This record gives sequence, structure tokens and C-alpha cells, in this order.
Amino acid sequence: MTAEKSSYRRLPGKKKGFLIGHHTLWQGPDHLLQIYSRFGAEDYKRYYFDDIQAIITRKTGFGRIQNIILAALTGLFCLFAVTSGGGWSLFHAAIAAVIVIILLINILKGATCETVLLTAVQTEKLYSLNRLKMAELVMNRLRSIIEGRQGRINPAHFDQQAVSSSGLRSEGSTGGAIRNSAKVQKPERGRVHLCLFALLVTDGLIAAAGFRFTHVALTLSGSLVTMLLGICVVVALVKQHQSNLKRPLRTLTWLALGYVCFAFIAGYIFSMGIAFRHPEILRNQFELFKLLSSTTPWESPLIMTANIIAISGAAVIGIPGLLMLKNPQQAIRQPSALPTPTVRTGAGRGTT
Repeated sequence: MTAEKSSYRRLPGKKKGFLIGHHTLWQGPDHLLQIYSRFGAEDYKRYYFDDIQAIITRKTGFGRIQNIILAALTGLFCLFAVTSGGGWSLFHAAIAAVIVIILLINILKGATCETVLLTAVQTEKLYSLNRLKMAELVMNRLRSIIEGRQGRINPAHFDQQAVSSSGLRSEGSTGGAIRNSAKVQKPERGRVHLCLFALLVTDGLIAAAGFRFTHVALTLSGSLVTMLLGICVVVALVKQHQSNLKRPLRTLTWLALGYVCFAFIAGYIFSMGIAFRHPEILRNQFELFKLLSSTTPWESPLIMTANIIAISGAAVIGIPGLLMLKNPQQAIRQPSALPTPTVRTGAGRGTT
């Protein structure tokens, strides 16, 4: 890639991998080049302009969910900054300021999206085009290149093709208006939702065990489950957006988000309360954790309330969610059979 860099032009956009690496998109003389770079190694995928049939961008709700979570965290730490005193107030205010900066950057980047590239033999995701503004900018640039190589097609032809392939018509008030009323839904099996509801049930069992036992291992398990719940609920909300999952399962997922927010807030408030009552062990995290583990629900009304809500969450959200996913017909919409679309062949087959 280094030797040929002069013949390539990097397109806007960059997507970091889950843990390592990043995705970028480059424009070559006659093709697009997608590169995944990590620790000196690179993977390449080429898509020739003559073979591209479509580039499709779909808006997602991931950015909106990020903004909601960041705004909630900002309000939470602002509340802590107002109610705390001394150094803790400055500490919470600093965290709130950092989160506000991240929130503003996320808002300025615009809405999130998914972009896929279609050829006759493959469908590839363009990871770097994950923001709507950036995707539109790149697609406007590529449109003229692809149309120059493949020719331009009259948009009216696509309206006729869509009507002939789907057979879905709806007449407007003025008459003669033809629209495709089918809403495309991405397929989703609910695997992340299954993990989410299983973790909710596990959290309820740990909370129930806390009425009888107090041990560091039990507290560590509860903390780990709560962290995994926070990750799973965000991923589940993103995956269920515009998916084929039914409304009852979606509603349970939003309830799970409310439960996770309460669990994080309650845990933080209780930790701060213990720290203020025992300032001598404030710098000794292990002793502080041991003290948290030795406190029973009968000694703390907050722990009692949190444990009752955890058990209720497992019973009201976790178990019903698992039962829904056990029977896919209750949780997942089955795809409807559609007529086979008409395949058009010709020189000008590509569009963006």
C-alpha cells in the first residue's frame, strides 16, 4: 500500500475495530479499496467500479442511543457535583465536563448509518462510512465516477421495476401515485437479547443469594454481571432498531435499560455513602470493597431496595424475555413471501 499510495486517494471516514485496528476506504484508478489495519498488518478488499451495482446507506439509531446515554451520565454526575462537597464535587464536575465534550463531538458528527456495497456476487459492508453526512459526501463523489464508467439510468425505470417486482400499489388522493409500501426490516435472531435476559435472571439470583450470604466473590460476581448487562443492553437496543423483532420484546429491552441505569446509580450512591462514612479506608480500595461485601440488605435500606428491584427485574423482564425467545414466533416476525423480482440486464446496470 505504501508503494502505491500516490495512485490512491483516501476517502473521508474511519471506523475503529471492536478492540484493535481501524477501517479506511481509498479511491483507486478503477476500483475502491477497503483496508483494515492493525499492528502493522493490513487486509485489503477491492471493489471495481464496473462491478458495483449499488451502494446503499441506511440510517441507524446507534448515535441517538449514544447521545441519550451520554446525556443521562452528564446529568447524573452534575447531580453528584451539586450534592457532594470539597474535592469530590470538583471530581464529579470534571467527569461531567469530559462527558459533555464527548456528547458535543458525537452530536456534531451527525446521525449514524450503515453502508453496504452490492455487486453481482457479494454484499460488503463499508465500515468507514458510518456517519450519514460522511456517507452522502462520499456517495456524491462516487456517483459521477460510476455513472461515467457504466452509464446513467433514468430514475423512472426503477419506479416501474419496483412496481412490477413487488406488486404493491397505493393510489393517492390525486390518483396515479404509485408507492412501495413495504418497509425493509433487517433480520435479527435475538442472540444478544438472549444473553441480556439470561444476565438479568443471573443478577436476580445473585441478589436473592445476598439475603442469605455475604462474600467478596458474591459481590464481584454481581459487579461483573452488572457491567455485562450495561454492554448487552446497549448492543441489543442497536440491533433491534428497524429489525424484525416484535414490539413486546423491544419493550422488555427498554425496561432492561431502565433497570441497568438504576443499578449503576444505586451502586454508585452506596459506594459513595460507604466512603464518606469511613474516610480512613477511602484510599484502600480492597478494604472498601470488603466493607461493601460485608454489608447485608438488612443493614442498608438502599441494598434492600436494590436487591428487591433486581429480583423483580429478573421475574418481570428476564424470565418473560427468555420465554419469548424460546418460541421464535412470539418474538420474531416471519418474513413474508414476495414475488421474484425482475432481473434487468444491460450495459448501464450500476447506480449509487
